[in-house]
Amino acid sequence: MHPILFEVGDIAVHTYGIMSAAGFLVIAGIMLRRATAAGIDRNRVLDLVFWTAIAAIVGARGLYILQNPGQLSGIGDYINLRTGGLVFYGALITILPVGAFLIKKYQLPFYEIMDITASAAPLGHALSRLGCLGAGCCYGSPTDLPWGVVYSDPLAPGPKGVHLHPTQLYEFGYLLVIFGIVTWLYPRRAFKGQVALVYLMTYAFLRTGNEFLRGDETRGWVLEGLLGPTISTSQGLSLLVAVVALTVFLIGARSARKAA
Repeated sequence: MHPILFEVGDIAVHTYGIMSAAGFLVIAGIMLRRATAAGIDRNRVLDLVFWTAIAAIVGARGLYILQNPGQLSGIGDYINLRTGGLVFYGALITILPVGAFLIKKYQLPFYEIMDITASAAPLGHALSRLGCLGAGCCYGSPTDLPWGVVYSDPLAPGPKGVHLHPTQLYEFGYLLVIFGIVTWLYPRRAFKGQVALVYLMTYAFLRTGNEFLRGDETRGWVLEGLLGPTISTSQGLSLLVAVVALTVFLIGARSARKAA
């Protein structure tokens, strides 16, 4: 895999940056199309997408920095996003309050916007994981399985010449499955907000499993010193998200049945 996709003169175009940008454009495109179909102001949705994207980058990078104390030095390292270094749950933590504030400010339908976002996010997220594969970040642990990937590019951060679980491809695959589920569910939802809750629950469950196969050592372990480094930060947050989303889902489903 190659962190640098191609070079134009002295400018290096990084695989992760290209795929992340593609993912953002896909999310924005799907959201605008669904918003138009729902009779929601496209300009307001575009504003929402722009500002929440900024918030997502800040949160995702911030959590990565917290997980990797002492690994970065200088302002250049802190803001260099071309080679990876973004954590999904950091983005989620910042998107939720910023998005809620903007939805209220723009007078948009909250649960409809949440469902529209959730119907688009898995596909954009999947594309960014292909960027991770190219960059060599978020790599897996060693494996003897025939589909293990081997990095030889010196710019890739992981171990070289070792067969590794392609955890980036695993996540790419299950995000495509989630995208298929939410695409099917969106026009059939029993209550507003159901699509967003299904997305969060499903992703959290699958991400928890995928974390066991990750090989990058700095995972931000929690419970360390009590039960050992048994749960990564992302696993802990996944479990929290899954419980909260499932609870809200059951409440929403019960209310929908009563109203039927």
